[in-house]
Amino acid sequence: MSRLLAILIFALVGSVAQQVSAEEIDPLKEELDNYWSVDRELGVIEDRLYSRGGRFNVALHVGLLTSEPFWWHIPVGLSAGYHFTDQLGLEIGGQFMDAEGALTHTTEIHDFLENSKGEAFDPATDLEDRMLWRASARFVWSPIYGKWSFLNNKISHFDFNLVAGAGVVSVERPLADRSAAESKILPELVLGGGLQFIFTPNWSARLDGRFYFYQGPESSSNEGSFFKQLQIPAEFLAGVTYTF
Repeated sequence: MSRLLAILIFALVGSVAQQVSAEEIDPLKEELDNYWSVDRELGVIEDRLYSRGGRFNVALHVGLLTSEPFWWHIPVGLSAGYHFTDQLGLEIGGQFMDAEGALTHTTEIHDFLENSKGEAFDPATDLEDRMLWRASARFVWSPIYGKWSFLNNKISHFDFNLVAGAGVVSVERPLADRSAAESKILPELVLGGGLQFIFTPNWSARLDGRFYFYQGPESSSNEGSFFKQLQIPAEFLAGVTYTF
């Protein structure tokens, strides 16, 4: 009888111990599952360290425009802008490139024609448009803001932006009969994008790309067709921005 009682006591104690152990393991298992699960919720940093909403900025930039057949340019310009929010802003700016030998340079095709024609060569009438200056107003949308690290030493901030706007470009253009050249101011559309690398609340570096759309000169091959006359020069810019 005593042996049976002892067996019952040991069985009861074992059952209680297993129940307590299961109760202790279940919360731990749940915590481990939450830690290793790919579906667990993670906290994110939502606020920007450097905010630009409600602030003005000015920028100085220099660029490279090499998509034209007879000339390549080094445009130098200034721009000013205002950010309504951290994502949306408005920017106006202008660029100057009418300085032959310094900001405007000839291409190999230009030099070939000059050597072929000799003294009869006149760049104003034998070539196509030569850009002099341009100005535009652009809406800026910055949908992406993030961080990057260089060699794991210092974390910096950046944003990616898209721009769209309209402006004017001044060109030196030959007349249709090639008897002379004239300066013309033409409307154009601007599309592009860029990166800003933010170093302090006031200073940042910028890299931008732009496509300009304007109507080129008429010729025997494109007369009457707007799309055949359409010129789309591409430009790359680098500069610094001061925000205040």
